[in-house]
Amino acid sequence: MSADRAPRRAPRWPRRSWRAGLVAAAALLLPAAALLPVAAPLAFADAVDTSRPHTVVVGAPRGFAPSERLDARRTGRSPSPLPSPAREAWRRQLRGGIDAAPLADARGDLVIALTVPEVVKLGSDGRERWRVRIGNSAPLAPAVITSDGTVAMITSSGVALGLTPAGGVRFAVPLGVRGRDADVTPLALDDGGFVAAVGRSLVELAADGGVRARVEIPDRAVGALLAGPEGTLVTTESGAVLTWRPPGAPRRLGSLGGLPRHGAALEGARTLLAVVDGRRLVALDLPTGTTSVRAGSALGMLDGPPAIGAGGTAVLMTSAGLLLGVDASGDEAFRIALDRPPPAPPAGGGRAGFFGPVDAKPSPPVVIDRAGRVGFARAGGRAGVVGVDGSVSIAAERVCSTPIAVIPAGEERMAVACRDGTVVMLAR
Repeated sequence: MSADRAPRRAPRWPRRSWRAGLVAAAALLLPAAALLPVAAPLAFADAVDTSRPHTVVVGAPRGFAPSERLDARRTGRSPSPLPSPAREAWRRQLRGGIDAAPLADARGDLVIALTVPEVVKLGSDGRERWRVRIGNSAPLAPAVITSDGTVAMITSSGVALGLTPAGGVRFAVPLGVRGRDADVTPLALDDGGFVAAVGRSLVELAADGGVRARVEIPDRAVGALLAGPEGTLVTTESGAVLTWRPPGAPRRLGSLGGLPRHGAALEGARTLLAVVDGRRLVALDLPTGTTSVRAGSALGMLDGPPAIGAGGTAVLMTSAGLLLGVDASGDEAFRIALDRPPPAPPAGGGRAGFFGPVDAKPSPPVVIDRAGRVGFARAGGRAGVVGVDGSVSIAAERVCSTPIAVIPAGEERMAVACRDGTVVMLAR
């Protein structure tokens, strides 16, 4: 190409000259008297160099369980097959208890927030990858993996904390809220940010932890935030369901008619399902705000929230040891006994369920894969997988004393976390 036809490029001004020009412009605009008593040098924020690319990771977080209940709609539906039959592959005992459901990233590694202010990553082989101290307070609610792999959580001191996949601190941002109210699971957004609910405050944060929106709601948030069709869905202790998309104000969609203590799940694009007051499965139609009761508690208290199977079937356990499937019409799709029947009626007429002793403590919510296999752990420690034909494969009669969460953690792998710090990996 000849020299006279070569493309012309805009000159690049040195950054030092640009800053000097800015200072000169500021000097012309300010009154002369204001320039005389300067005691400190001018401070500049980091300059944005438009000639350098900046990568922003967006989209749904990757992982086998990047959030409590596995996805942004809290469906409890596993992207990978569950092990059937299941057997114990390894077991670890961690220093410090576990109150919140662990996460499983795209490699099948587990990220576990302990009741002490520490977060641990266990590899898919059970070995500890790293352990990091996160200050003086632990999170009360489960963490969440965001679009770029950051592990985001809200500590009990009201600090939004982000850890890198390698365990480094990416950000630590005080939110100015009461940390003891930070017991609601955050929601990862597709733009790389996340939403936190603390008491009556909703806070939206960017991927770097910066606060970009904040609003107050009439009631205290409970359970977990969900990704709804028109923004973030919030359930409150009065049973109200709100939707919020900044910069707009939260909008009330309806009421569940009671306390959804453990949160809810989104069935399709318009129906929210929640176990209310531990006794009934309630469906809320989001566009109209109408509610209906799909199942009652004649067979015992209901452990929620439900997992959402094929065709919108809600799958959940009862305190009597039954696995129930309830379809969109409210009909019972299946009923499977997970506990052994008692050998004889209890002497003196003690309390017992027809299918076995009634657990006083709630069991962790079940998970379901796309084929219809259901992973479970009973409050008494019995754990296993229900096959697509309804057969029950027991991996352990007592996997631990108090299981608190069941999550998929790889192809045909399922992890059970226990309150005493025990983590058990089940595999085929």
